[in-house]
Amino acid sequence: MNALPAATCLLKNNEIRRINDFETETEPHDERQNSRPEDILTRKTMDNKPLLQNNCLWRTGAAFLFVAVFNSGQVCLAGQPGKATTPPAELSPVNVNLNQLEQIIDNARDIYERTETNRWKHLDKKVNAIIKVEQFLPGVTPEKDRPYLNNLMGVTTDLEHAVAAHDRLIAMKSANKVMILSSRLAEAHNSPVPINVAVIAYCGRKLEILSQTDSGPDLNDTVAKLHLSWQQLIPLVTANGGIKEVKRFAEVMKHLESAKAPDEYGKLAPMVVEEIEIIEKIFKK
Repeated sequence: MNALPAATCLLKNNEIRRINDFETETEPHDERQNSRPEDILTRKTMDNKPLLQNNCLWRTGAAFLFVAVFNSGQVCLAGQPGKATTPPAELSPVNVNLNQLEQIIDNARDIYERTETNRWKHLDKKVNAIIKVEQFLPGVTPEKDRPYLNNLMGVTTDLEHAVAAHDRLIAMKSANKVMILSSRLAEAHNSPVPINVAVIAYCGRKLEILSQTDSGPDLNDTVAKLHLSWQQLIPLVTANGGIKEVKRFAEVMKHLESAKAPDEYGKLAPMVVEEIEIIEKIFKK
């Protein structure tokens, strides 16, 4: 393979766009720097953009309406002054923590794996579980991370439609994007897993999808991003005792960087995902 191209995609602070294809993707994040990645947030507009935007706005509005009604209910329940009680933290609509974001990721991963083998039964329940958590996210998401949230809600709408239509590739693409965007939000909640773990998993799944569509240039570009993310992740994996894991993943990368045909990428991509999921466990110990 020729020298890998540099892959960069910058998001302006106030620019809020949704991912719609694979032309601009998550930018690898150097964990050794304080700056955060400017990643995946620009994409083309779909034909059904008005519908998706309306759905996204409806969900956000519903979430804030719920907060308003909930707070109003607290006033009524408080009773006379001096007798008010503080509701349990778990009842707060803004108490969305890292575990709940990880639930979104787990559900999206399950949807990806099932749609890959055309197993559609009960996937609508998985999508609804994702939507249910998303309704609480506006109240706990910092302003600087709102573009990620807006994208997440829009991509979830894409996923909902794809599952309903049994559109395999679109469902896989959308589930993959839900995972990376949720991981980006989880980073703001002090996730112990470096963001580059999620970036590599995202690229691995993307390779699985692209290998089925004969997208040569996109395959090369994805491998370049994967390579850069891996180089930045190696020191952290090594520092956490993952020397064996580094050697195994380096072997996968060696074969991946010499691949030429789509079917070669397709065979190696699942190995990328499998090995990076093993590495992820190192940071969750």
